[in-house]
Amino acid sequence: MGQWVLNSDPWYYANPEHEQRIGALLEMALPDVTVTLSSEVCPEIREYERLSTACANAYVQPRLARYLSALDGALKALGLSCPFMLMTSGGGLTDLETAVRFPVRLVESGPAGGAVLAAWIARQRGLDRVLSFDMGGTTAKLCLIDDCRPQTTRSFEVARAWRNLKGSGLPLRIPAIEMVEIGAGGGSIAAVDGLGRLRVGPESAGADPGPASYGRGGSAATVTDADLVLGRIDAKAFAGGSGLDEGAGAAALGGQVAGPLEMTQPLAAYAVSEVVDENMANAARVHAVEWGKDIRARTMIAFGGAAPLHAARLAEKLELDAVVVPPQAGVGSAVGFLRAPVSYELARSRHMRLSAFDGNEAAGLLQGMASEARAVVALAAGEAADGLDEVRHLYMRYVGQGHEIAVRLPDGGLGDPDRLRHAFEAAYRQLYDRAIPGQDLEVLSWTVTVSSAPPPVPPTAAPGNDRTDTAANAPLFENGGFVDAAVHRREALAAGASVPGPALIVEDQTTTVVSAAFDARIEADGAILLTRKDRDTGRTNP
Repeated sequence: MGQWVLNSDPWYYANPEHEQRIGALLEMALPDVTVTLSSEVCPEIREYERLSTACANAYVQPRLARYLSALDGALKALGLSCPFMLMTSGGGLTDLETAVRFPVRLVESGPAGGAVLAAWIARQRGLDRVLSFDMGGTTAKLCLIDDCRPQTTRSFEVARAWRNLKGSGLPLRIPAIEMVEIGAGGGSIAAVDGLGRLRVGPESAGADPGPASYGRGGSAATVTDADLVLGRIDAKAFAGGSGLDEGAGAAALGGQVAGPLEMTQPLAAYAVSEVVDENMANAARVHAVEWGKDIRARTMIAFGGAAPLHAARLAEKLELDAVVVPPQAGVGSAVGFLRAPVSYELARSRHMRLSAFDGNEAAGLLQGMASEARAVVALAAGEAADGLDEVRHLYMRYVGQGHEIAVRLPDGGLGDPDRLRHAFEAAYRQLYDRAIPGQDLEVLSWTVTVSSAPPPVPPTAAPGNDRTDTAANAPLFENGGFVDAAVHRREALAAGASVPGPALIVEDQTTTVVSAAFDARIEADGAILLTRKDRDTGRTNP
């Protein structure tokens, strides 16, 4: 069986020669043991984060290496000779060899694919401020996207022990798309606690046995069961016709929520939905405030199996006026993988004060990092490596502070420290609404991200529809009671079709709920655009 060995020292980020020598000796002496070097996985200052990142990499490396090698062999046995690429947490594709060496970089690859899709849609539609909303079976992920670029980070936590409490998880320092993730999904369990409070998540019923309405032996009341009782899901059309057990879902909701709260089943289901929607809305507000951004006046892009069910109500809570539900929304993260560029990010810690800034030393450091990153991308991208994009960031702070912020290197910044100061102060004001005059600055870490050119945005084409729209009516819980809502099949709606709310647009992967506050239109590219009605007159805004 494969094992791992870890080497770590507080100063290996600055001089990795000793650690590299120890690693080479171990590989010669123990050829069947996988070795993780902290100076390769995380060559940055702060030994605890570097150690935890190296430990996480070493923990998953043997198993992932075996799995990926077996998968690679199976694909080749099928005659597939195309490159084998994997998605990273930073929103780029990488080759098999790099993924096997640094599997920790794949930890948030699924949600990252969704953010890549949202950024691609923003670029396609010319949207400069977007909120990406991805809700699946266990979690909801929200990401702020400005100027068609998802917000990124190099520091985040996994396996938090206390719900969403910062500091209760394992810190990792890897390139990642910055998003807030909460335990809110279709499988999130709803229950009344000992104080009589309704709680939803973060515990999940999972996929097996899943919600009670799955009919697979699950007994917990979940968000999916609540959506079913509210009329948001067509039980017979669920998952392409797999169907749901309406009686089991209603019974679980009645016994575990409606009974203890002394409510009717529809009101209990609405309470579950409101709690989960408010949890997501509050998480989005707090996340935006933490990053000095305004959540309002954004367009929401909703995908994942459960997001289109809750997008309209979440948009109301966040005061958003438009929601885009792209084609294949139920598998949006997978579609995002196909839109991602090949990319690789390198980080190095090298302390330098702005008052003693050495532009030549900085240029040499960045050039060496860029050459290394370009070699990795070129190996994976092949012909796509002809036009590579390069982005450089400095992690800076005021002298005496404990943490730094990311600052994109401005043109000419290495030769003009004043440019660096202006760039830092602009980023600092964005977060804290002020700068501190008369303070020296220091750079702790440097990053270089090299990416292949993103896939081109194809011209929009009207989707073909292979059936006639024959909308039926079904009861939908809205504003305290059931109303008649038109039910449309998505594939039956041609480009330009309008669907006034309340209505349901049903497809095999998900259902888009067009609440009474919105109207929907099918766009030329097949996307569903929900537009907020005028809040005073009930008319749709232009």
